[in-house]
Amino acid sequence: MRSLRLTGLLFLFLFCIYQNSSGNESGADKLLSKEQKQKFDELSKKSFEFPDSAISEAEPLLQQYKGSDQKQIRARLLKILGSSHMNLSNNRQALEYYEQALFIYRELDMKGEAGAVLNNIGIIREEQGDFSGALKRYMESEAISIEVSNDALLSLSYTNIGNIYYTMGRFDKALHFLTLSLRLNEKLKDSVGISKAYNNIGNVYLSLKDYDQALIYYNNALRINKSLNRLGGLSTSYSNLGLVYEWKGDYGKALEFNRLSNELSRKNNDKEGIIHSLMNTGNIHLLRKEFNQATIALMEAQRVSNNHPSGFLKASVAARLGQLKLEQGEFDESISYFKEALTFANRINSFSMLIDIYKGMAEAWQGKGDYKRAYEVLILHTAAADSIYNQENNERLNMLRVSFESENTERDNQLLKQQNIYSQLALNRQQTIRNLLIIISAIVIVFSLFLYNLYQSKNKKNILLAERNMQINRQKDELNQLYKEQFKLNETKNKFFSIVAHDLKSPFQTILGFSELLSSEYEHLTEEQRKDSAANILKVSNETFRLIENLLEWGRTQTGATHATFKLFNVRELVLRTLPVFEPQVARKKLKVSFELPPLLQAWADPDMIMAVLRNLVSNAIKFSPLEASIKISARINKNMVYLSVADSGEGIPDDIKERLFTLDPKVQRAGTQGERGTGLGLALCKEFMELNHGNIEVQSTVGEGSVFTIVIHSLNSRGNKF
Repeated sequence: MRSLRLTGLLFLFLFCIYQNSSGNESGADKLLSKEQKQKFDELSKKSFEFPDSAISEAEPLLQQYKGSDQKQIRARLLKILGSSHMNLSNNRQALEYYEQALFIYRELDMKGEAGAVLNNIGIIREEQGDFSGALKRYMESEAISIEVSNDALLSLSYTNIGNIYYTMGRFDKALHFLTLSLRLNEKLKDSVGISKAYNNIGNVYLSLKDYDQALIYYNNALRINKSLNRLGGLSTSYSNLGLVYEWKGDYGKALEFNRLSNELSRKNNDKEGIIHSLMNTGNIHLLRKEFNQATIALMEAQRVSNNHPSGFLKASVAARLGQLKLEQGEFDESISYFKEALTFANRINSFSMLIDIYKGMAEAWQGKGDYKRAYEVLILHTAAADSIYNQENNERLNMLRVSFESENTERDNQLLKQQNIYSQLALNRQQTIRNLLIIISAIVIVFSLFLYNLYQSKNKKNILLAERNMQINRQKDELNQLYKEQFKLNETKNKFFSIVAHDLKSPFQTILGFSELLSSEYEHLTEEQRKDSAANILKVSNETFRLIENLLEWGRTQTGATHATFKLFNVRELVLRTLPVFEPQVARKKLKVSFELPPLLQAWADPDMIMAVLRNLVSNAIKFSPLEASIKISARINKNMVYLSVADSGEGIPDDIKERLFTLDPKVQRAGTQGERGTGLGLALCKEFMELNHGNIEVQSTVGEGSVFTIVIHSLNSRGNKF
């Protein structure tokens, strides 16, 4: 609605300039030659098309016309300078020039020209927030227009009065005066004036949320603008219609009208219209959770706003982008955009924007998990809210005061027309003052209670929102953990199948090869060859059987079917029961096995699982030890933990393999010193067993010197602990 309001004000300003530069200055024109009149007309037009150029030309002329018989010309130049500065937003200088022109017109009793200047002064007062002063000037212009029977000027005054009542929230009075303006424009057959009156009335109904009535008036304005092919008017009409459908929740139609508004704004090179249509489009996509489309629209809006002087538009676009990134969970980018919006909002001193920016930034910091910064920003949010609370109170009290003064001004006009009932009006005025003071007091009290309740409600909502955000973050963390676990399981499964495919295929090929040889060449083989083939089949079958046992055991650990049964056992006895199975291998490689095992050392774990782990470690030590090497098995206790170590003097383990030693990575598998092959599951299964026993398995290795694998399990003294 802000953009519509600004458009309306611009129209009123242009209307005043054109009106004042034509029929209302016939008295001044009589003092000019044809060439001078043409020059002044061109200068009037240039005052709002090229205001800087108009100022540079008008100021020397103002110094030239100083005679007492040239006051009318001087007044016109003052008004041109006022219009030029007004169009450059130099309101202070514009007001000075307009006041000087008004003084001359009143001195010369040129009422029509004075009424036109009064409207322009009122527009500046309204932009400065001086509603009382603006309304007073508009009503003075209204009285003059009625007196001189100037319907065009009267229509402009009605429009200005209606718009200021709209700004003050007095929608009943706004509709009254805007309807009067519409009727006068219809009488004058001014199509442009009629279309803008329809738009102004539509704005009032939109603020009242009477969408059906707003659509009727906006469509009437659209129909006229189409017939006149007014690009600017059409763009405004489409933007208004898009806003209605957005508020109604019909986002499809809203997007279409915003698209049309954007196209026309681009044709008309209206950057402000382009920015507003893109922001509205981005906002609709954001409401629909269409983040990609919202990003495209808002980034384009930011690009255009970079070449526009309005800090309000820059802050608005950056804040929308911050909210978009917040809803996408891109918290760093969200904070960056909110900081950019904050810079512009501080420059224009907009507390209402600061509230939303701080709120969004606090949510972004909370999303990042930086609760300290979120709390600091929330403090700034509260300070801004308190400031705007006081500001809104002052504005409301000021509007009530303006409303009160406007009633007095209207009553004064009636007094001028009805002097015979002066005494009665004076009495009514006193009663009205008393009633208004009572109403103001009541409104202030009620409004204060309302704001307090609103604050409490928002505080509760913020607490609830924080709790929900924490819940969402917890769920997000749980989902991320599940995803990582699932990814790890899939990766493990793939490696598992790779090992199975490789390690089962090779032994079966060997078994099949020797079996086929015995079957087809049995009679041609010697007895020794037959025994060798049978021995090889037995060896490969045993290795394959151990592989299948490891696969089944590993599978049970993955599905949770395997559980540790904790018992007390003697570590030395467990080691001695484990070793006999390896005597043939030890003898074949002529290895020396030594022990350093305390006879009374007891551990608290599942002895069967620990024995399986120990078998794997001893098997690996034999596998990677060269001929006539030594293997040492030792045990010790430290801080209620038993450390059972198997040390060999083999070739050692490279660092790159050591990092992946307890995984199912096929690249970890290596052949022994005499070509022995493993299953690829041994150490991975050992790791699983040790975790089930709440223990650990450690490795120390130096390439060329050997390796030490250590089992860490709980001792007798920690058996009562809960794991």
